[in-house]
Amino acid sequence: MTPAHFETENAPRWERLQTLLDEVEAGKPSADVEELPLLFRQACHDLSVAQHRMYGPRLVEKLNALAITGYRVLERRISGGWERLYFLVFREFPRAVRAERGLFWFCMAQFWLPFLFLAIWTPFDPEWAMSILGPEGMIQMEMMYGRGTSPMDYMREEFGSNFGMFAFYIWNNVGIDLRTFAGGLLGGVGSIIIMLFNGAHIGAATGYIHHACNPETFYSFVAGHSAPELMGVVISGMAGMRLGLALVKPGPYDRKTALVLGGRRALVLITGAALMTAFAAVIEGFWSANPFPPPIKYTVGAVMWTLTLGYLFLSGKERHAA
Repeated sequence: MTPAHFETENAPRWERLQTLLDEVEAGKPSADVEELPLLFRQACHDLSVAQHRMYGPRLVEKLNALAITGYRVLERRISGGWERLYFLVFREFPRAVRAERGLFWFCMAQFWLPFLFLAIWTPFDPEWAMSILGPEGMIQMEMMYGRGTSPMDYMREEFGSNFGMFAFYIWNNVGIDLRTFAGGLLGGVGSIIIMLFNGAHIGAATGYIHHACNPETFYSFVAGHSAPELMGVVISGMAGMRLGLALVKPGPYDRKTALVLGGRRALVLITGAALMTAFAAVIEGFWSANPFPPPIKYTVGAVMWTLTLGYLFLSGKERHAA
C-alpha cells in the first residue's frame, strides 16, 4: 500500500477523530463522543504503521499530533478527581444499571421474592424465621425493636457513638456488597446464593418483628436508609452476575478476554453499589437512630425511595434536541 493510498483510505476516520476532539476541547461534546477511545486507538495504530513503513515525515507528524491531542483530551477526561467522580456517580453508573436491565430484574427477583415471602409468612408460621435468625438473632431483634425498647439505646450501648455506628455499617454492609460481587467468580452461583440468603434473612427479621416486636420502632428506624442500602445489595449482585456470565457465556471471546471485558462493566456497577451502601451507612449512623417522630422518618424514607429509583432510572440520560 502506498502512502497516498493509506492516507486516502484512513483520512475520513482521522477527520472524525479530530472533529470529536475539537468538540470535547470546546466543552460541547456530541452524543457520539463515546466513539472517541476507539478512534484514538485506531489512530495510534495508524501512526505505528506509518512509522514502520516509513511513509514520510509529513504523514507521521500529522498522525503524531493527532495522537498527542487525543491522549491529552482523554487523559483529562478520565483522570481522577471530582470531575471523574461526578461523571461516574451521575452518568456512568446509572447508565450501566439501565444497560443491564435484564440482570437488574433478575437480581431484584432473587433478593425480593424470598424477602417478601418470609416477611409475609412469618407472622403466621414463625418457625422458619426463627431457624434462619437463630437464638442470637431473635434476641438482637427484641433488644432493638421490642416493645418499650429503642434502637438508639441499643446502638449507644453497642457502638458508643454515631460515628461508631457509621464505621460498623460501612465495614459490614460494604463487605456484603463485595462478597456478593466476588461470588460471581463461581459462575454467578455465589452471587445468587448470597442474594437469596440476604433476602431471606432480612425478610425473616422483618416477619419476626411483626410476630414478637414493635413494627413501628423497626420501620421508623430503617425507613431513611433502606432504599440505597437494599438497592446497593441488588446492584452488587448484578456486578457479580456480570462476572459470572463472562465465564459461563464468553461469546466470541476466550474466557480470559471475556472476563476482562465483563470485569470492566462489573467494576462500574460494584463501585456505584459500594457508594450507595456507604451513603446509606451515613444515614444509618447519623440519622436513623435519632428519636424523631415516626411520621417524619416515614416521609424521609418515602423521599429516599423516590430519589433512589429516580436516580437509577433517569440520571445520566442524554438530552436530545427537539
